[in-house]
Amino acid sequence: MNKGFIALTLVITTASLLLAFTYMQSIEIALFFDQTRLKEYRLINYYNAGSCIDQAILNLAHDYFYEVSTPIIIPDFNCVIDSVESIGEFRIIHTYGNYKNIKIKRMAKVKLYDDRVMVELLI
Repeated sequence: MNKGFIALTLVITTASLLLAFTYMQSIEIALFFDQTRLKEYRLINYYNAGSCIDQAILNLAHDYFYEVSTPIIIPDFNCVIDSVESIGEFRIIHTYGNYKNIKIKRMAKVKLYDDRVMVELLI
C-alpha cells in the first residue's frame, strides 16, 4: 500500500514541476516576442521619421523660405514634420515617426546651396 502512495506522490510532484517549468518558459517567450515587436516598431518609426525629413527637404527645395510652426501630419508615411526653423544659413528640421503610438524623434540640419543640399542628421 505504501509503494502505490509513493509512486502517486512522485507522479504528481513531477507533473507539477513540469507544468511550472512550461508556464515559466511560455512567459519568457511572450516577453521576448513583445520586446522584439517593440524594437521592430521603433525601427519602423525611425525610418518613417527619416521619410518626413526627406519630405521637408523636398519642400525646402521647392520653397527656399519654407518654415513650419505647427505640426504637419503625413499619414502616408506615418510621420509628422514637427517644425522647420531657420537658424542663420541652416534649416533645422524636427520630425517624428508615429506608428502604433510609438514616437521616435529625429532631427536634421540642412544647408541649401544653389545647386545642392547639404544634410547632417543630428538624431
